[in-house]
Amino acid sequence: MDTSTSLPTIFVSIASYRDPDCQNTVRDLFEKAAHPERVFIGICWQYVPVDDDDCFVLDTRPEQIRTIKVHASESKGVCWARSQVQTLWRGEDYFLQVDSHMRFAAGWDDLLIEMLGKCESPKPVLSTYPLAFTPPDTLADDGIVTIFPKEFDDHGVLSQRSEISNMKDAPPVPPRNAFIGAGLVFASARIIEEVPYDPHIYFEGEEITLAVRMWTKGWDIHVPNAVVAYHDYGRRQERPRHWHDQTDWSTLNQHARKRIRHLLGVELSGDGENLVEIDRFGLGAVRSLAQYEAFSGLDFRARLYKGQPLQRPGLAADTPEQVAARKAVFTLIWKENLWACEETRSGAGSALSATTALREWLPKTLDFLDVRILADAGCGDANWIKDLTTSLRFYFGYDIVPGLVGDMRSRMQERTNCFFSEADIVTTTLPESDAILCRDCLTHLPLDAVLMALKRFRQSGARYLIATTHPIGRNAWIRGGGWQALDLTAAPFNLPAPRMVLDEGGTKKLGVWAMADLPA
Repeated sequence: MDTSTSLPTIFVSIASYRDPDCQNTVRDLFEKAAHPERVFIGICWQYVPVDDDDCFVLDTRPEQIRTIKVHASESKGVCWARSQVQTLWRGEDYFLQVDSHMRFAAGWDDLLIEMLGKCESPKPVLSTYPLAFTPPDTLADDGIVTIFPKEFDDHGVLSQRSEISNMKDAPPVPPRNAFIGAGLVFASARIIEEVPYDPHIYFEGEEITLAVRMWTKGWDIHVPNAVVAYHDYGRRQERPRHWHDQTDWSTLNQHARKRIRHLLGVELSGDGENLVEIDRFGLGAVRSLAQYEAFSGLDFRARLYKGQPLQRPGLAADTPEQVAARKAVFTLIWKENLWACEETRSGAGSALSATTALREWLPKTLDFLDVRILADAGCGDANWIKDLTTSLRFYFGYDIVPGLVGDMRSRMQERTNCFFSEADIVTTTLPESDAILCRDCLTHLPLDAVLMALKRFRQSGARYLIATTHPIGRNAWIRGGGWQALDLTAAPFNLPAPRMVLDEGGTKKLGVWAMADLPA
């Protein structure tokens, strides 16, 4: 390390991918620093010779700049590049990570050190999304930017959003937060050794995995309460993206997604290619993943934030695409008998041997509840219930599979009190009945689809809901047609304990709720 200054020194990490504005970022870092002599910059230049020669004009303090030059074709993404930059650290006191297209507030170095000193934590990290600027140097109005979760994608990887508050409302001390912005991270340089950048994450999931790794290793994230930097968020033709150039980026991203799911406890991976150096770049032991989830409000397995589903609008269960996909998957299951039960295509749980106690309990329960009109939501082929319908005034069977409904109408045509209709219980409000039976159906739906179905059930005007539940304390996200031991008393449903219960074996229960018990 250069010891020509007695001031605390700062190592600035920049990963630059074919970015002609990087030289301006470097120039602005030095020009706006209160003490530029203490700033040392490390850059991973990812470039194409000749085409990108205009990216390399470094005319300010070149002796304080360290570089790694890599042909763009050899780059493995932004996290890999940031990991490369960290090898250029030479013992400076502080670590600052920024992007290659940024501008800075006057005295940014003093501001960051002062703010870090005010943080109420022994191992603080300052991080946020910088405010915007338009090149060359038109800066956005000042404000305090706080990061929040935005949505989980179809692979369970979290993206983030931010909110800006007025500077007059800035707190006196940088407040704690659970989320980082990778384009502005400031901390003691010890963090390079304790939480080294994971080169095996591609791009998606970079921020949430870094935040969790920091937090579980005892580092606390804080929101800067003053403006220190600005970021160019524009999509500019002169700044190519890695995924535009590389043919193998999707493979890198697929491995990274599986690695992220493993790290965050969503789905453990047994593939060594996804777990390279996982011990070095894994979670810490100071605090647990469960503690991070409690602090942040996230549930990675269930894709919840503060107890509610958090996913892309296009993946919501009531969109036309998801409605069509749901019908397609259950139709395929029925046609191909994918649940592999010889007795019934509705699966082994609907076999007579699996429903002996149920077939004794249900008629008594319906009689006790004075149920004369029963709606069976997700009726399947009515294998176990068909002989119980004779005591009902009306039995209405609803299923999403058109062929199955047609088959049941033909097979049960002599039962004048039985009617079968095609219906998607996620999007259809069923006609009023005394009770809705939904056995072994909600367990095959994503959580937001279950929430929508419960809302439809309440809107139907039925007095009771009789549904499968597994009181295990939490839920996970699944694809439609999958299965999980769904707990209707856990988030995001939070139903009270059922008023009556049949124990069907293992964790499986059939519970009875008054429809008024369901949240409005």
